[in-house]
Amino acid sequence: MTEPDAPDLPPPLADRACGGCTVCCVALTIEDKDLQKVQGYRCPHMKTGQGCGIYDTRPGTCREFYCGWRQLKWVRGGLRPDVSGVLFQLRRDLSAAIGAQRIAVSVTLLTRAALQAEGLAESIAAGVAAGVPVFLVVPGPPGYTSAQAQINDHVHEAVRTRDKAGLLRILAEMYREARRGDFRRIVIEPNPDGGGVKAKVAPRVAPRGAKRVTTGGATAVRKT
Repeated sequence: MTEPDAPDLPPPLADRACGGCTVCCVALTIEDKDLQKVQGYRCPHMKTGQGCGIYDTRPGTCREFYCGWRQLKWVRGGLRPDVSGVLFQLRRDLSAAIGAQRIAVSVTLLTRAALQAEGLAESIAAGVAAGVPVFLVVPGPPGYTSAQAQINDHVHEAVRTRDKAGLLRILAEMYREARRGDFRRIVIEPNPDGGGVKAKVAPRVAPRGAKRVTTGGATAVRKT
């Protein structure tokens, strides 16, 4: 259930559709009672070239999910995840300053090539300029956590001066630093507080050399 003070997420835009994009079927950890998977691995119901094999009866988690490209007008049209390798996601973020939840945006770069995606800098700049908390997310190896950091303070000056090259340079530097992160294995276990399941982090560093894959014939990563 949504908490009483939690802000509502916007509905999907009428002029954007998932089409053949299946990035969310790979890039996300799913903790539904009817479906569990860790990020970086394809959903077991995903069929190559056909999409979801249980679309009409898919779990509620899948039915209710829309990526930021589907929801946010200021995310450029060319940034559909399977085309761009960039996955925008809305999330509810607890603000220490105001003591309540607020809408934040995660920008997951599924591959290094995603830094070159057309419209990436402009979309991030729009969010930062509007005062939206923006987090850069870099996936670890399949089955492991992602590295993430809020970027608003880092890119504020570049956004203010409309320095696109400077903004992209900062993103590239943060991406390189994140790739050296201490990634941990994700384990899905029964929720001790009640029914259902919950994803937990195992106290272990990811092995070097773990591989990435692509999904949906475009720039997605084997799994924020």
